[in-house]
Amino acid sequence: MSSTRYILGRALQLIGLTTISAVVFMFFTQMSMEPLLIWFLVGASEFYGGVWLMGKGES
Repeated sequence: MSSTRYILGRALQLIGLTTISAVVFMFFTQMSMEPLLIWFLVGASEFYGGVWLMGKGES
C-alpha cells in the first residue's frame, strides 16, 4: 500500500469521525432531524470511504 493512499484513507476516517461526533453533539441542541440525518450520512460515507481506500491497497 502506498503511503499516500494510507494517509488519505486515515484522513478521511478522521474527518468522518469528526463529522459524526459533531452530529451527536448537535443532536442535543435545537436542531431538526433532517439536517442531522444528512450530516450523519455525509460523515458515514467519509469514514467508510477511508476504510475502502485503505482496504483497496491490501488486495
